[in-house]
Amino acid sequence: MHFYRFLFFIAIFISLVSCDKEEQFTTDPNFRLSFSTDTLDFEALFTGFGSTTKQVKVKNTSSNKVIISHLYLQNSESAYRLNVNGIQSNDLMDITLDAKDSLFIFVEVDLQAKNEDAPRMMEDHLVFAVNGNLQGVVLKTVAQDVYVIDTDIQENVIWTANRPYLLTESVWLDKGIDLIVDKGARVYFKKNVALHVKGNLEVTGSFHQPVYFGSSRLDESYKNIPGQWNGIYFYDESTTSYLSHFILENGISGLNFTKSKLDKNPVRIEYGVIRNFTGNGLQASNSNITAHDMLITNCGEECVLLKGEGSYQLVHSTLYNSWFFSARSAPIISYNGNSEDGLIIRNCIVEGNRLNELDAEQAETVLLQHSLLKLGNSAQTTFASSLNECLFNEDPAFINVNEFDFNLSEQSPVINKGSAAYIATCIFDLAGNRRDQDVAPDMGCYEFFETE
Repeated sequence: MHFYRFLFFIAIFISLVSCDKEEQFTTDPNFRLSFSTDTLDFEALFTGFGSTTKQVKVKNTSSNKVIISHLYLQNSESAYRLNVNGIQSNDLMDITLDAKDSLFIFVEVDLQAKNEDAPRMMEDHLVFAVNGNLQGVVLKTVAQDVYVIDTDIQENVIWTANRPYLLTESVWLDKGIDLIVDKGARVYFKKNVALHVKGNLEVTGSFHQPVYFGSSRLDESYKNIPGQWNGIYFYDESTTSYLSHFILENGISGLNFTKSKLDKNPVRIEYGVIRNFTGNGLQASNSNITAHDMLITNCGEECVLLKGEGSYQLVHSTLYNSWFFSARSAPIISYNGNSEDGLIIRNCIVEGNRLNELDAEQAETVLLQHSLLKLGNSAQTTFASSLNECLFNEDPAFINVNEFDFNLSEQSPVINKGSAAYIATCIFDLAGNRRDQDVAPDMGCYEFFETE
C-alpha cells in the first residue's frame, strides 16, 4: 500500500515538473531565431499583375518556447503582403513559437504601375522583435512598368526600347499595317499568347541592342524553360517581313511563315537567336526566305522545318540540337519541297545527337556547300550529288553548349573551312566580328578569334 502511494506522489511530481518545463520561455537576450533565407528576392516583376508566393521558414532552435513580441514590415505602406500561419497581416504581436518548432511566413508583392520607363527597386524588411532584439529578412523586387498589348494592332506603330511591351492576349497585326520593333525593344508574352501577322513586321535590332521576344516569367528558374508562350505567325496577307538582330526564346513554335500558296515576296532574317521551343524554331511553307547568321538551338521538333514551293537559303548559321526534355524523333532540318535548289545551305554547322540531322523529300533539290553536317554514311550517299566541300560528323568544338555558348574553341575543325564567296552580304558574324580578316571565313554563325 505504501509502495503504491509512493508511486502516486512520484507521478504527480514528474507531471508537475514536466508541465513547468513545457511552460518555460527563453528570455536570453542573445537568443536568435533561425531563418531559411536572409533575403527573399522576387527578382523582376511587371507592375499590375501580382506575384508568385514565396516562403520564409522561421525556426526556434531553443529547447524552450520563445515569444516573438512583434512581427511586422518596416514600411507601413509596403507593397508586400504577409500570411503568417494562415493569418493575413503585416503587423502581428506576441506570437508563441514552441521549442524546436517552425513558423511559416508566406509573402506576396502587389506592384502598382507608376507610368515610369526605368525599373525601380522595391525593398522592405520583415522584422522580428525577440527578447529586446531585432532580426530581419530583406524583401526585394525590381518593379517594371510595361505597355500592355491586349487588342489587335490596327494603326502603324513603332515599339521602342523605352519600356517593355507585354502581350496578355494573342494579338493580330492587321493587313496593310506596319509594326516596327526598334533596337533594344523587349516584347514579352503571357502563357500561350501569340503574335499573328497579316501586316508587315520589321524588327530592327543592332549588335549591341538586339530586340527580345520571350516569356513574361522573368524568374531565374524559368530562364531556359521552353513552352512558356506560343510564337510569331505570318500569313498570306503579310507581304513584307524583315527581322534583324533579335532573340526569340522559350516558346512553343518560334517563327512561322504559313503561306497557303507561293509567296514571291522575299523574307530576310539575319543575326537572330532562336532557342528553347517545344516545336519548331523556324517553320515555313511556300515562302522565299534568306537567312544568315542565325543560331537556332534546342527544339523539341525540327529546328528548321521547310515545306512546299519557294526557296530557302541558310548562310553562316549554326543549328544545334540535343533536346533533353523528351524523346526527339525529328532531325534538325527537314525539307519537304520540290523546287530546284529549293534549299541551299552554305558555310553552316548542323550538329546534334541523332545519326542524321538533315532530311529532304527529294535530295536533288538541296545544295549543301562548305558546311559541317551530321549525316550517316547512307545519308551521305543519298545527298552525294548535293555536296560540295562539306565536313561530316566532326565535333565542332563549341565553347560550352550547356551554357548556350556556341563560339568556337581553337580546336574546332570548322575554322577557315568556309568559303569567302558567300560572305558579301554577311561580312560580320553574329557577334559583330569581321569574317574577312584571315585566310577564309569559319563555318557557322561565329568567327573564331584568339583571346590573349
